[in-house]
Amino acid sequence: MLLVFPGSAWELVGSSVTILLKPVITIISLMVMTLVAQQAGLFTRLLQMVLRSAGGDGRRLFLLLFWAGVLTGALFTNDAAVLILTPLVCLMLRNLPGLAPLPFLFAVLNIANLVAALVISNPINVVVAHYFGIDFMDYAAWMFFPALVAAVSTYLALRWYFRREISASRLPTTDEIPESLSPFARLCLGLMAVIVTAAFLGPRVGLPLWVVMSSGAGLLLLLGRQMVGISPVGVARGVAWDVLVFVVGFFILVNGLRSSGLSGQLGALIGYLAGDNPIGLVFSTGTMAALSSALMNNHPTAYLMALTIGDLGVSPWLQKVLAFAQLIGGDLGPKMLPIGSLAALLWFRILRDHGVIVPYRLYVKIGVPVTLIALFLALSVLAAEVYLIELAERV
Repeated sequence: MLLVFPGSAWELVGSSVTILLKPVITIISLMVMTLVAQQAGLFTRLLQMVLRSAGGDGRRLFLLLFWAGVLTGALFTNDAAVLILTPLVCLMLRNLPGLAPLPFLFAVLNIANLVAALVISNPINVVVAHYFGIDFMDYAAWMFFPALVAAVSTYLALRWYFRREISASRLPTTDEIPESLSPFARLCLGLMAVIVTAAFLGPRVGLPLWVVMSSGAGLLLLLGRQMVGISPVGVARGVAWDVLVFVVGFFILVNGLRSSGLSGQLGALIGYLAGDNPIGLVFSTGTMAALSSALMNNHPTAYLMALTIGDLGVSPWLQKVLAFAQLIGGDLGPKMLPIGSLAALLWFRILRDHGVIVPYRLYVKIGVPVTLIALFLALSVLAAEVYLIELAERV
């Protein structure tokens, strides 16, 4: 059976590429910066610092690993957090037999599927934010508190679920001071701080996010080559080009489905569930995005929901709010089923490569309640922000 889209196929591809060009440049730049930072030894040193600071206490190690991972995911994207931290944690568990593996492995998984406090923390955020014209600072202002609440609730839920394993975990204490960061690693940290600051301030001076990120990535790569011999060709080979093909291909497909009327039907369903109540729209949009992400992956869901919201006919302000709601659902929803996100698929693949098998049933058993709690609380915070802004406008 063939699926035929109305209009010219070339027009469909052309419009999709036009929408995605700048977001894809941003995503490639983030991947390049992550690869350079990895070669600089930043992530290995971070894990060493976490292990030393834990002082032999499994509970403290879980706390430090979770929040160090949250910071890593915020600055270097969620997929990078999985790709970098999962092998390091597997290595840590192999060399420290006193640790129960599941709490720390699920901590890394959940770190990669949290509400993103920064637009650069997840590729779907970059695409959706660009589509609705949401800049770096505006995104952070709206999403910081939903992200914080989602992270805290997820941490507490995992800590409670694995309380026995975490309490029983022990690791040897050490007074050994980790090697200090190399000059290039310190330079990487400083430049990342400058890049994030520029991303916040760029829209205020007419500097788009893709320009900030691509310039920062190019500068990091140039300095890495000159100072420590990092190969630009090697970095280019490390970029997940298959992920970018996945992103572009799914967006073209979803754009075609929009032409076939699917986004209009979804919009009608959202309107039926919520009416014209902004708070109801927030919860219905976020919940639909979460369930759809769990069932058919968060990438196609994010693009389809973005196009649906764009076709709803609501005000630009409410469009932006609903974009945040759909991203909350898209960031959290994948934790309910293994197929929900690329990060989860990567997590399973890396674990298999290290000889670790996690049953899908256990994934679902933990993921569904943890996700629903975090989803409800994060959407409630977003709804509270909407209510307070509307209240302030009426005063």
